[in-house]
Amino acid sequence: NTILLNTFFVTVEIMVRVVSAAILVSALVGADAFAPATFGATRSSMSLEASRMAEVRSSIDGLTKDNFSETLTEIEPYLTQEAGATIYKKSLRRIATAAKHLGAEVPEGYAKEAKATEKKRAKQDEFIKMKEEERMAAEAEAAEAEAAEAEAAAEEPAAEE
Repeated sequence: NTILLNTFFVTVEIMVRVVSAAILVSALVGADAFAPATFGATRSSMSLEASRMAEVRSSIDGLTKDNFSETLTEIEPYLTQEAGATIYKKSLRRIATAAKHLGAEVPEGYAKEAKATEKKRAKQDEFIKMKEEERMAAEAEAAEAEAAEAEAAAEEPAAEE
């Protein structure tokens, strides 16, 4: 009975030490293991970007006929250099909607050279260039075929005489 009781206390003592060690390790590791990674961007730069984005959004929401062109000039650098593709697209749509309601016009080509759409524009230009080359090759082939037909038609009457 004493041996059984002694074994029980030893087991409990071991369990207490294991739990204590686990608590100590978790305290040393800290809560940083559960925080999302920022992947190179610091929290302050992300908050600056978010505040700039909010500032641009409020500028768009506050558009009036009087400040329309001034505001567009003010936010264009953000849209062309810093904005991501989604924010860029939504902002241009909001600007167009505001212009329609105010009776103003968005300048032709406004913020078209945006960094956010650079890859898309390059891909589209490449596609158009490829299609143009295909069209020119097809036209050249058709012209050759037409010339061959005309030549064959010119030789046929000469062969009949």
